Amino acid sequence: MSHVTWILFAVVATAFLVAPDRSKRLVLAYAMAHGRKSAFATVTGVTLGTALTAAAVLAVSFAVISISPSAFSVLQWIALGCLVLFGLGLSRAPAGSEPVADNDNLPEEKPLRVISHCVASELRDPRSALLIAALLPQFLSPASPFLPQAAILGGLLVFLSATTSLVYAMMADKVRKTIRKHVVRRTINRSGGTVLIAAKAVTAGYRKIAA
Repeated sequence: MSHVTWILFAVVATAFLVAPDRSKRLVLAYAMAHGRKSAFATVTGVTLGTALTAAAVLAVSFAVISISPSAFSVLQWIALGCLVLFGLGLSRAPAGSEPVADNDNLPEEKPLRVISHCVASELRDPRSALLIAALLPQFLSPASPFLPQAAILGGLLVFLSATTSLVYAMMADKVRKTIRKHVVRRTINRSGGTVLIAAKAVTAGYRKIAA
């Protein structure tokens, strides 16, 4: 896998992982309620959820590639279209349509239960599942050995998920105040959409060059 591929993947993934989705808001809520001591449990839970989703997507990708590389190429273009629509949806989303974080009604306090709660939240988040399912196949090449690609992309995605979640947990008050500003939330949404649309052009061009 070339440096261009994984760097581009890291940029696109970070643009979306940094956004305040359901799991990030849950991390914020626990941090606001219980302080930084909740970081280990919440970050572990969100990261495990991301890892499980990524593993499922990679397993399906491997199965499709094994059956028909041509079918996987079609799947990549379908996923790319979903990503672009997803990015456009983000760019047009109202800045204040969702609460940033609430520290009420948190059902768990024990670390293992907090981890389980965060894993379940991440796995049930359709936005996160759609993003991972549409994003990972874009950077897999049927012509290259699958396992090294899966290890690099999967590992990088898990690392970025852990890093962004840790920032939310350790800097909860500052992050919460920042993203409460409508202009900031609007910028996050639009930048995510812009990065995806740009990534569509770059990945398509890079594939032609590589071919």
